Amino acid sequence: MTILFDPNFQLLREDQSIRVFNILLCISQGCGVLAVLLVAIWMGSYENGFAWSEDPSREFNYHPTFMVMGMVFLYGESLLVYRVFRNERKKFTKTLHVVLHTMVLIFMVLALKAVFDNHNLNRDEEGKPSPIVNMYSVHSWVGMTVVVLFWANYIVGFISFYFPGLPVPMRQLIMPFHQLAGLLIFMFASVAVGMGIAERAAWKNSCWTQHGEMCGKQLVSNFVGVFSFLYTICVLLLVANPRWRRQPLPEEEQLHHLTSSMSHHSMQD
Repeated sequence: MTILFDPNFQLLREDQSIRVFNILLCISQGCGVLAVLLVAIWMGSYENGFAWSEDPSREFNYHPTFMVMGMVFLYGESLLVYRVFRNERKKFTKTLHVVLHTMVLIFMVLALKAVFDNHNLNRDEEGKPSPIVNMYSVHSWVGMTVVVLFWANYIVGFISFYFPGLPVPMRQLIMPFHQLAGLLIFMFASVAVGMGIAERAAWKNSCWTQHGEMCGKQLVSNFVGVFSFLYTICVLLLVANPRWRRQPLPEEEQLHHLTSSMSHHSMQD
């Protein structure tokens, strides 16, 4: 596996490499869009649609919808920014990366509100308050861990690389850890989504839990998981190949050398 991701090892010509990149990118986008579309159909059609806190049972439906949209699709798109726009200026790609991650945070917060409202505002058949215990499943533990790690990596990345920005030596030190953490969190986010799909299906898809039959709801929920996993795999392959990594533009190289030398001199002073 190491040789496949060695930038000095070239199994394909440049034009072939670009063709493979484009094919993988198209497959990833198709899988990502299908995952988002299918989770919206699952929650919107099979689970009676959406509502806010006045109907906690339907408010829950925002949770899987927004988590797939945010923690899978938009998160993956933010990682692909530096591959798809690798010939654009760093300021553009960095800003787009931050904007997409901020959108992920918004969807994440709304999704968490939906699930906690669903538990805390739950009522029994007589209409009396009957809260459901929070954080009781492995899915919730893994999911909350992913949320906390995402927030931490977002804050560190924003302060280090966007605003106010740390000195170049500090950024060089932090960057590999920031990138590795981002990929690991993305992988575990996909795992958490798969666990959540399985948990929801076990609770609500009575066609297979009670009758042992495959129904439309079960089929759709399965494909949400399948396309989410395929999207995750495609994104990881696109990000892992060093030939598709963004390279600094000539003017950025000059600026990097200038800022590095200035930082070195200031440290000596």
